[in-house]
Amino acid sequence: MKNIRRPTDPRWILGLGSLLLALLFGGLAINDHRAREVLWNLQIEQQGELQALALRSAQQGLEQRARVLATALSASPQTLRLIRQADRAVNAGAEWDGPRLGRIRAQLISSLTPTWTTMKAQGALQLQVYWGKAGIALVRMNDMDAFGDAVADRRPMLYRALTQGHVVSGLDIGQHSAGNRAIVPIRASSSLDSQVIGALEVGFGILPSLDELGSELNAGLGLLVNRQELEEVFWNSPVGIQLDGLDGWLLDAHSAPQILHWAQQRSLPAPASGQALRLLEAAGRSFLLNQVPLHDVRAKDDPSRLPMAVALAWRDTTEALDEHRRGERRMLLKWTLAWLITEALLLTLAVVLHRRGVVQRAHRLSSLKQERKRKRLFERGQKIASLLPGMVYQLRRTAEGRYSFLYASAGSRALYGIEPEQLIENASLAFSAVYEPDRPGLRDAMERSAADQGAATTRYRINHRDKGLIWVEVHATAERLRDGSTLWHGFVADITPLMNTTLALTESESRFRSMVSNLPGAVYRRGVDPERSLRYLSDGIERLTGYPASDFLAPGSRDYNSLIHPEDRQTLQRNGQDQLERSYRLINARGETLWVQEISRALRDTQGRLQWYDGFIWDVTARTLAEREAHERERYVRLLIANVADAIIIINGHGLIETFNHAAERTFGYREQEVLGHNLSMLMPEPHRAAHDGYLGAYERRGEGRALEQTRELQALRRNGELFLIELRVSEIHHRGERKFIGLVRDITERKRIEQMKSEFVSIVSHELRTPLTSITGALGLVNGGAVGEVPPTAAQMLAIAQQNAQRLGLLIDDLLDMEKLIAGKMSFTLEQQPLQPLLEDALRANQAYADRHDVRFELAEHVAVDVRVDGHRLQQVLANLLSNAAKFSPAGAVVTLSSSRRGDRVRVAVRDRGPGIPQAFRSRIFEKFSQADSSDTRQKGGTGLGLAISKELIERMHGQIGFDSDEGQGACFWFELPATPPE
Repeated sequence: MKNIRRPTDPRWILGLGSLLLALLFGGLAINDHRAREVLWNLQIEQQGELQALALRSAQQGLEQRARVLATALSASPQTLRLIRQADRAVNAGAEWDGPRLGRIRAQLISSLTPTWTTMKAQGALQLQVYWGKAGIALVRMNDMDAFGDAVADRRPMLYRALTQGHVVSGLDIGQHSAGNRAIVPIRASSSLDSQVIGALEVGFGILPSLDELGSELNAGLGLLVNRQELEEVFWNSPVGIQLDGLDGWLLDAHSAPQILHWAQQRSLPAPASGQALRLLEAAGRSFLLNQVPLHDVRAKDDPSRLPMAVALAWRDTTEALDEHRRGERRMLLKWTLAWLITEALLLTLAVVLHRRGVVQRAHRLSSLKQERKRKRLFERGQKIASLLPGMVYQLRRTAEGRYSFLYASAGSRALYGIEPEQLIENASLAFSAVYEPDRPGLRDAMERSAADQGAATTRYRINHRDKGLIWVEVHATAERLRDGSTLWHGFVADITPLMNTTLALTESESRFRSMVSNLPGAVYRRGVDPERSLRYLSDGIERLTGYPASDFLAPGSRDYNSLIHPEDRQTLQRNGQDQLERSYRLINARGETLWVQEISRALRDTQGRLQWYDGFIWDVTARTLAEREAHERERYVRLLIANVADAIIIINGHGLIETFNHAAERTFGYREQEVLGHNLSMLMPEPHRAAHDGYLGAYERRGEGRALEQTRELQALRRNGELFLIELRVSEIHHRGERKFIGLVRDITERKRIEQMKSEFVSIVSHELRTPLTSITGALGLVNGGAVGEVPPTAAQMLAIAQQNAQRLGLLIDDLLDMEKLIAGKMSFTLEQQPLQPLLEDALRANQAYADRHDVRFELAEHVAVDVRVDGHRLQQVLANLLSNAAKFSPAGAVVTLSSSRRGDRVRVAVRDRGPGIPQAFRSRIFEKFSQADSSDTRQKGGTGLGLAISKELIERMHGQIGFDSDEGQGACFWFELPATPPE
């Protein structure tokens, strides 16, 4: 008969207990493994989200930069004027390849070229101007020969800007490239209600430089573009690398070679799958690959469209993955040791129970001892749970929605400030301690976990009564029980230090990088070792030298001192100073020499030992060159002033002489050293000498002077006491923050003497010749008229010439006398208000015979009915001069028109001819006395050269002004304007 094992058999107890313990610890190990896997996957997803956020931020940064540049360029007055001028030209029928639009396009290109050059240096790909609703290309700065094509029907973003009149921006595809675009509509005027006549577009790439962006993100980057999308719009076939297994997608750019290896293995995710994460291997390293889709503006209207481009970012996670795997092994070892320890305890328990069963029958005391041992074992288990860094718990939710804790470890005191027994009695204490804004998130996480019946992790904050607000992380697994309730097995850990450190580090690093990147130079920290190696160097060094900072940091391949100009290296040896400021030259990567300034400061510890040098280097090339140019320019100006033909004197605000050039020395008889620092009044006679300082004081108080910017004639005093006449013009200048006055002095003694002689000569000639010339002219007229009988034909011709020349000489004398009277102010004027039109008609009738002699016809063109206050006789003299000049210089059969028109409160009278026009070189002196464009032409046409000078004086004496308009070879229009009054 077989022996039946009793329940108290230690072998039965040990076998069953070992099985249960193996199942228990195996479940706990599996649960811990799942929790760690959930945490690992959460970290991977967070890294992916951060990378995606960084890539989209970089793309949006380019979009914002394009928007700012487009808005600034569209507000430029020069750009607006040229675009509106082009709009008027096109509406007037100008051809797109015609000269008119060609000139406007050339001016627009010239205006935008400086900005375009700067934009290209910053990575810009496009700067385009469009006209009309069809979006016809007016200017493409990136392809200046391409214009005149309408693209709005293929560019939805451009069409929206032209039709809606709003600024639009985003990812878009153009004929030449794809990238971030900003389009600003251009209106016909400054009014927001005016018509949209065109648009200005600025374009950058899809992402910034992948090398720079990858360096910032510490990751490799790649950019895939949708080949079919680009081919629909591009003029030329898109360029890129066709990767295996990615049909329809091209690799546009990449910053690291791993992507080519993965493409060859067909390990890359499909671009159409959207955002995706993948762990891949390359060269024995593990990488986390993140795929981020980049949609263009058309995706807003059609969400099902494939993305225009896909950004791939991969980061080396070898160390993190190895650490995760080591953690898995440690976890397995931990649970194995716990199981072995418990097995040992179980073995001990089995032995004790066996003894207890054997002894129980003999003595009850033995049973009590065994009970105490069992309690001690239970307490040990409790202590093991209490050693875990957090709270282990079991939470149950009934089908009716009531919560209760089945178990809570002692960690609840540290997390919630609540005893485990209190939580078991009242589960609402735990929920009420959750930070109110985080409660909805915790509730949603619990609902998802209950629905998925799996492991989940979430983070939230707890209001601890002693510690305040703390962060906790929960790892839990949900289980559905037979009665419909849900049971969570979980672990809650305090992660406040981790979260605070993470947030602080992130914020600190962001502030530091933002601050350093905005500095106009490079920040460094240099060691005190013999090699003086650089410990830190900001990215601004690349803007200075053209080399990245990594080239200079250990174990870099480049020494910063090797870039210093050879002539400056010996003078820059550090002499042990704690603070140093110096300027020197650098030779950058392009071979260009630039000036930089460096400031450094030594940092020492509390015992005075030198630790390192912190410093800053920035570009001062522009300032250095400007200072040198200013010195050269000042030297040049001083040399110019010293050798100019006219005397130049410069004084300060107190009237003391600071500059006295060579011409001034010759004019006044002083040497420069004799007058510098002395008052200018030493060159003036009385009373100007005594009043000079008073003039300066009055100007200082009022801020204006009567003599500034005016040419005056006054007396000056030479060194020998001689008084002489000068012509003086004074201007105010500011030099190095000080007010100064510069005077241009010209000795006009000789000119006045010649003018006096000429005036006396003209007066004598005019009066002495007038009487005999009148007699000669009258006698010749009688002889030619037959008063003394018939004149022989041969003599008649000579007499006619003599009479004609005598009349011309008489006119010259009359002009001379009129000019003399005008200059002397002796010509009388009788100003009367009278209608203008009869005066014009009288002038045409009076000069018609002269027009017939030159085979020219006079016409009265458009005119206005106004009154003018003039001397009728003098006005007829002006009209006769202008009409006779027009007739003389017009070709035979031409028409000379006389017209009048209103110009505000004045009336303009114009005489237009069809002659050769006025040469450019003659225009500046046309109203001067005795001025003629060409002496041979004067002999052919006749004239004294005084008519226009007299006309100018007459018109100005009648409160008017005179002028002309002329295009050489196309005739001339002489006009004068007079104050107009309404007709009586």
